[in-house]
Amino acid sequence: MNKRSLLPVLSTALLAPAFLAGQVYAEEATTSAESSTVVATPALSSTPAPVESTKSEEKDTVILHTNDVHGRIVEEKGVIGDAKLATVIEQERAKSNQNTLVVDAGDAFQGLPISNSTKGEARAEILNQMQYDAMAVGNHEFDFGLDEAKKYKEILKFPLLSSNTYVNGARLFEASTIVDKDKTVEGDEFVVIGVITPETATKTHPKNVKGVTFTDPISEVNKVIEEVQAKARAEGKDYKHYVVLAHLGVDTTTPVEWRGSTLAEALSKNPRLKGKCVTVIDGHSHTVESTTYGDNVTYNQTGSYLHNVGKITYKSRQLLGNPTQIPAADAKKLPANPTVEKLVKDIKQKYDAENAVEVVSNSPVELNGDRENVRVRETNLGNVVADTLYQYGQTGFSHPTDIAVTNGGGLRETIAKGKPITKGNVIAVLPFGNTISQIQVTGQQVLDMFEKSLGSILQVDKDGKKVLDENGQPLLEPSGGFLQVSGVKVYYDTNLPSGKHVLAIQVKNRATGRYDLLDLAKTYYLATNDFLAAGGDGYTMLGGAREEGPSMDAAFEEYLKTADLTQYEKINPNSRTISVDSTTFSLPVETPQTNAAASDATTNVPLTYEVAGQFSKKAVVSEEALPNTGSEQSIFLLLMGMVAGLAGILSSRKPKQK
Repeated sequence: MNKRSLLPVLSTALLAPAFLAGQVYAEEATTSAESSTVVATPALSSTPAPVESTKSEEKDTVILHTNDVHGRIVEEKGVIGDAKLATVIEQERAKSNQNTLVVDAGDAFQGLPISNSTKGEARAEILNQMQYDAMAVGNHEFDFGLDEAKKYKEILKFPLLSSNTYVNGARLFEASTIVDKDKTVEGDEFVVIGVITPETATKTHPKNVKGVTFTDPISEVNKVIEEVQAKARAEGKDYKHYVVLAHLGVDTTTPVEWRGSTLAEALSKNPRLKGKCVTVIDGHSHTVESTTYGDNVTYNQTGSYLHNVGKITYKSRQLLGNPTQIPAADAKKLPANPTVEKLVKDIKQKYDAENAVEVVSNSPVELNGDRENVRVRETNLGNVVADTLYQYGQTGFSHPTDIAVTNGGGLRETIAKGKPITKGNVIAVLPFGNTISQIQVTGQQVLDMFEKSLGSILQVDKDGKKVLDENGQPLLEPSGGFLQVSGVKVYYDTNLPSGKHVLAIQVKNRATGRYDLLDLAKTYYLATNDFLAAGGDGYTMLGGAREEGPSMDAAFEEYLKTADLTQYEKINPNSRTISVDSTTFSLPVETPQTNAAASDATTNVPLTYEVAGQFSKKAVVSEEALPNTGSEQSIFLLLMGMVAGLAGILSSRKPKQK
């Protein structure tokens, strides 16, 4: 078995701990600038353990790398934090037997609210203190607008690289830089090139990249290599180590030609790089990756959220590196860098003070975020947050949102009645820095999604009896994956077998305001958080190409400022995810309205569970296209009646028996 064929196995093994940690937090969690710049980076001041020196020509090369940190500046469970990251960097740089390059593959600033509060600028200053050598531009570097993305170039004291980002035909960022770690030695320079995913056009708000063009990654990187080598020949130089900082990823939804692994394979076949040491540091897919291509390309990615720091070691004259990870558990044992620790402390104090700012002067209702509620059934807080996603999705994406959902496990706090709602309350409700995403799903995927949401076992008390809700229906055990919804009504019976809880689903028709039956064959636009959109919390039926919006907390804050919160007075409304008894259930079917703004008029059409069960097995067209008698059951009864009537007529005409 060759090294590439081992990739799926190795990636899965390495990814598991990082994914599990990530799941906890997602639930709980313009001018052309193409010239190369020479950067000489000193080490951070500290007193690390002494290391025996070696002749400079025999020094190892070590690349420390991060990606998709998303503003995790504070150390917490499973997260290294910037103060400990600084210690990792300074200890590696202090080793006299190696040259150490420190780089990042993008998405460093946007994410957690503490970083978002300064549009990532505070974290940019921390990276300056840690003296990174170079960084790639990620798609989320555009989340605070194009002007802010350009401002990062001014704030950062090291190159921000992207070879394939253009405005009016000119590169928006530097394409490459030359990093010389030891000016006393010839030939140890690093050629560092940046490249970003063309998916950025849809993975940040479209207004943030208006007028920006993202070109083909492989073509652009090869072009930069040719440019760098042409200049080197003119100067009598020959660079031996190329580092590509890619924000491409390996998601299966990413076109193959735009994936980081495809780039690495292409570079292994580039004749200009024959005999050169090539390292591809990737990001974007939030996965742990480690493999090699050909005899000279090492490809790596270190997960996300500072769960790990990547480390690749090259022995003298070695073309392929030895990649390892420094996990949060190991970094936790290290002392914090005092300078960075103070920076983080100051940022947090300022952030906490700002969080005291009022968003709503007085909440007219309690918005309940208690664990036993939001993870079990519909709550008013869940409705407010889901409505936030639904409202944003009407104009924030390329197509208006049909359905909005978010997992109850991501809602962490109750908002009290009669008190101000502060920024701190907003962050307490949504503390994980998730962003709004939109994906396309079929009606069948929607049905499967809700069966997953409602798939928990039933609650029982200490006597083994079922715990019932106020409607007399059994309550489910709490699950972080229980969905709070908007734009949809889901009727379910927890008495039924798991996987068959859903009786019917209705989706709001934006044009009429009515709720139409879910069509299993139709495509819908689903707004949710980035965690669920990627299939998190076991929602493997989701995934696929997605558009990305702002952070959920920012959108939630804006929604609270304008929403009529009195409409959310009832804590457990049972009006969207609706617990019913299937033996007496009648599906509300709305009558046609000439005025979409008129109040909903409904009639009840009897629907037995047997009929509803067929809903999960075949496509159901919109109820608007069906008369009230259009169920299979009613058609069957009509036909039977016709047959019986005909038989009666024929019988009446037969002569009497003697």
